[in-house]
Amino acid sequence: MKLGVCNLDQIAQVSLGFKSLQNRFFYVSKKTIDEFGIEKKYLKPIFQLADLDANKYKQTGKATQRVFYCKAKEPDLHGTGALRYIRAMEKRPAAEKKQTGKHQTIKAALQAQTSKGGTWYMPKAQLHQMNIWLRKAFNSVYSPFIFDTAASVDQRCNYVLPVEGVEWKVLAAFLTSSLFALSAESFGSASMGAGALELATTMIHGLRVVDVRHIKDSGAKEDLIALGEDVWTKTTPIDWNVDGLPPKEVRELDKWFLSQMGTKVTLDRLYSDLVATLRSRLTVAEDKGVQTKQGQQIDIGTVALSVAETVRPLLESKRFPEAFVDKGGVTQALNFSSAGKLELECRPMMEQAILIVRNGPTELLLEGQYPRSVAQVIVKAILMGRRDFSYPAEVKSAEAALKEFSKWLPKVLDQIAAGCEMSAVGTSYEEDVYEAVLEMLHLDRNVFMPEFYGEVRMHRSRPSL
Repeated sequence: MKLGVCNLDQIAQVSLGFKSLQNRFFYVSKKTIDEFGIEKKYLKPIFQLADLDANKYKQTGKATQRVFYCKAKEPDLHGTGALRYIRAMEKRPAAEKKQTGKHQTIKAALQAQTSKGGTWYMPKAQLHQMNIWLRKAFNSVYSPFIFDTAASVDQRCNYVLPVEGVEWKVLAAFLTSSLFALSAESFGSASMGAGALELATTMIHGLRVVDVRHIKDSGAKEDLIALGEDVWTKTTPIDWNVDGLPPKEVRELDKWFLSQMGTKVTLDRLYSDLVATLRSRLTVAEDKGVQTKQGQQIDIGTVALSVAETVRPLLESKRFPEAFVDKGGVTQALNFSSAGKLELECRPMMEQAILIVRNGPTELLLEGQYPRSVAQVIVKAILMGRRDFSYPAEVKSAEAALKEFSKWLPKVLDQIAAGCEMSAVGTSYEEDVYEAVLEMLHLDRNVFMPEFYGEVRMHRSRPSL
């Protein structure tokens, strides 16, 4: 067996994630679901960027958002919560298109997008459930998002569906390899703000990839999948602008592909070319930003600042956890103000959790075993950017604080998402704006997860309010 090279569209279909056209109608919160009693069969889970863990290959979290996905005709909806929701929303103003600024109701806006025989509230796009998802733009981390159980993701990602005869884990193994990273870096467009590498849905089909259709031997497939699993479960995605040499598991995966291709290219050459190409892009982007692209860079920063400023009053209206703890409850203080870059680790253990906080990789600041709810309060406070705070020491008080916090925090996420969606930089730049907003607000994306277990490095701190 000698593997050749082909275009990506010869081994996989690549298409955009779910695009609702009217998020304020199709994306429903738990509060809205409960308010109208929307039935479960009309709701589909979907992952958004806030749900995805960029520090992992395999995604094990749960989607926190639901899509209203109703294809039934109105006579079949009588007496349902779904119809009550439709009636309540149909006359509300739709999100205005930036190009026209036209005022319409949600019903009118969606009716214009409805095909013959359909109803306005039916979804306009299919909600694809896939195992492999790719960002539409990369900076210096190229890893795919991998789901053992197929899942739906919104339009900020592309799904990758292997052609018949190609196992999805075989394809995912290639997309995890450094060969994919080099191919993407060589093929993608660096026209986006701040030099981000764009692999848009319309262009990624022509990406040159290893032709995995020629892997016929079952033993070879098993070997490749095992190498891929080692990377996914034992390592974290590589930041090529920081790490010039990938971990052993990635090197073994890359070595397998190079050996099967019969090429004389060495691992050292592969990695040095990838790093050189990446850094050239970032250097050119920085230079362009100063000379000719400065306006675009300012756009991203200016829009992000504008979104952050609209969210900040809501975010700063309550201190977590203090504002969510009953008065008179037993609390204990923690103060990490003198630390630089916190490293947080939380591991579940039955009804308890092991919590470790370090200042950088070596200085231990906190290590202890806590009830899971108490540990999660501490974790979420740190992910909110807090460094000096008091947490509830009793389980019932911690559980109550988390319950109230889970009702309040989605408002922050909704406001950020709405601001990014309505920004003037376009869909292609929304992820850049989103990341910039989180950084300005000193929020770690993991705070939006119902529970966080794992490891995370905190790069910024937020002063106590």
